[in-house]
Amino acid sequence: MRAAFWLAVSAGLALLIVWGALHFLIVPRIAEFRPTLEHQASRMLGVTVRIGDIVAQSNGLIPSLELTDVRLLDTQGRAVLKLPSVVAALSARSVLGLGLEQLTLDHPELDVRRAADGRIWVAGFPLSNADGADSAGADWIFSQPELVIRQGRVTWTDEMRKVPTLALSEVNWVLRNENRSHAMRIDATPPQHWGERLSLMGVFKQPLLSRRASDWRVWQGQVYAMFTQIDLAQLRQYANLGVDLQQGAGSVRAWVDVSRGAVVGATADLALDGVRVTLSPKLDALSLSGITGRLGAKTVDGGMEFSTQALQFKTNDGLQWPGGNVRLALFAADKNKPQRGELVADRLDLASIAQIADRLPLSETLRTQLAQLAQLAPKGLVEQVAGNWLGSISAPTLFSAKGRAVGLEIAARAANAGARPGFQGLDLDFDLNQAGGRASISIQSGALDLPGIFEEAVLPLDSLDGDVQWKLDGDQINLNIPNLRFSNADAQGDVQLKWQTASKPGLYPGVLDLQGQLSRADGARVYRYLPLGIDQQVRDYLRQAILTGKASAVKFKVKGNLHDFPFATAKQGDFRITADVANTTFAYAPAFLLVKDSLPWPVLADLSGELVIDRSVLQVKGGSAGIAGAPGLRIGKVDAVVDNLYGGATVSVAAEAQGPLGDLLGVVNGSPLSPLVGKALDRAAASGVSDYKFKLAFPIAAVERATVRGSVALAGNDLQITPD
Repeated sequence: MRAAFWLAVSAGLALLIVWGALHFLIVPRIAEFRPTLEHQASRMLGVTVRIGDIVAQSNGLIPSLELTDVRLLDTQGRAVLKLPSVVAALSARSVLGLGLEQLTLDHPELDVRRAADGRIWVAGFPLSNADGADSAGADWIFSQPELVIRQGRVTWTDEMRKVPTLALSEVNWVLRNENRSHAMRIDATPPQHWGERLSLMGVFKQPLLSRRASDWRVWQGQVYAMFTQIDLAQLRQYANLGVDLQQGAGSVRAWVDVSRGAVVGATADLALDGVRVTLSPKLDALSLSGITGRLGAKTVDGGMEFSTQALQFKTNDGLQWPGGNVRLALFAADKNKPQRGELVADRLDLASIAQIADRLPLSETLRTQLAQLAQLAPKGLVEQVAGNWLGSISAPTLFSAKGRAVGLEIAARAANAGARPGFQGLDLDFDLNQAGGRASISIQSGALDLPGIFEEAVLPLDSLDGDVQWKLDGDQINLNIPNLRFSNADAQGDVQLKWQTASKPGLYPGVLDLQGQLSRADGARVYRYLPLGIDQQVRDYLRQAILTGKASAVKFKVKGNLHDFPFATAKQGDFRITADVANTTFAYAPAFLLVKDSLPWPVLADLSGELVIDRSVLQVKGGSAGIAGAPGLRIGKVDAVVDNLYGGATVSVAAEAQGPLGDLLGVVNGSPLSPLVGKALDRAAASGVSDYKFKLAFPIAAVERATVRGSVALAGNDLQITPD
């Protein structure tokens, strides 16, 4: 206790002596100390210091000093810092430590210069070298509790870049140093053509064992910059932005993370207009009418991470990036792990990616792959995706990805250029890897584009949904769609599909096992769903022959190697369609086949029966119908066959009917049958009901070669051939 008491008394006496010396010896004679202060300041700061005058003010126990017209001169005698007024506030702590409590500089003029060798000089003080030489002045500055600059002027001269000197006015700067931490803030007004007032802030920590306070190479912390309005094309002259930014103006906020004097991360909030930037010397410029959002990059253990948040931009071509988030991490190979990467993203616009891909700094392989993607004219939005891979991003050895995409659209390629299917309005949930994957697909008010399969390549869809599974094993591909449901204006049904690459004669077009059912179908649209492998004349015939009709209980099957389609024999494969048809109007010899001015063949109306397509034969079996224009005639049995669908097709129709004989005469005389019998029945008259049989056959390509056979069973009928 006694020791503590005498220690406190000793400290009090020391403070009293210091206080007395300040007030009674130094303050009254402060002007006499000017040469001494100049010498001591020059020695401590390492530059020549000149002081115009010194005034001491006693504001309580501890006085403050005001120095006027202070100038710091470099080795060449240039004034690198002009200080009209310097106010040094003292405290007991600062006096005992031979320092200042606060140093305030009013209206200073500060010169900051980067020499040709890369060294940076601030007011004649070199920032610390690697060996720490010539940094006494900087050490003293970064050891003072608080330094304040008010309404200053700073000039930046860059002898390395050889650009015009930049002057900042109305500079306010606060630096606080305490317990090896350094906090600073700078607010300044740039030249008028640069933009509005800017702010810079930084908080740093120096290591416990660092020898010099100014050795920024060992600091760790963060710098924050805020530009409410700035022309970045001006900034690019004075700072390395990592890209060639030719133009762009707006607001920017940036956070830069520093560790041991090196940048280890950066984040920027952008709101810019009229941006034109070149990301690599080998690339074309990227032009954006506007961009907003956050960009980020940072080092991680073994690699780099890049990110965006709420990023939106619009290109000068009108494409708009909708505001997505991306996190891309790339890791270099080491002795324990190969090269690898990770991607997590949402709201990726495929059309924008395809358009700007050739302006991004990517590997040649990846650029080629994206160029191939651009040829597909992709559209749509990847709502979310998460993936990872081993190896390079352009040629991974292992990979996996999971996500969802909506509104997808891929352009088809015409058959004469190597057919490739396309689609519109596809929503997709997927989970895949290098060995295969699965997906749920859905289309609402979209379409499939199937060139080389159907004559009308675009197949509109009201809805389509199902699950898809696939496996990959080298060149071998297996595809399974167990439950595909669809509907459009023409039909509604479901499909089960299996497809795989073939073993011979080649991998493609592969082996197909397709089965399905339709709950409804428009018979008049049958021609539209016949593959191009069926003869053009047959498709045209069915287009003109089936005028109306409904089909139900439709079943279809295609099974076999598509190289052999349409499967001439059962050994090659199956191609079969069956359906119940009703309310069908069938012009079995449509007008487009007939010679000019020919009478029309009678049309079957209200036809019902079974429709069968079996490989190369189309049949209507066991049907019943009426005859258009002859309501009294009823066909109790009709069979129609279109044979050789894939070339040289022929049509044959066999019918058995019953009805008024007079109605039959009207049908005969109003059809090509009349000239076939020499118009012998043109003036005939008949009464009563009879039974009739009729057979007609003709090649579709030459209907004039038609053959007709028929018979009439008279049962008490009256028949008059001529009026006489």
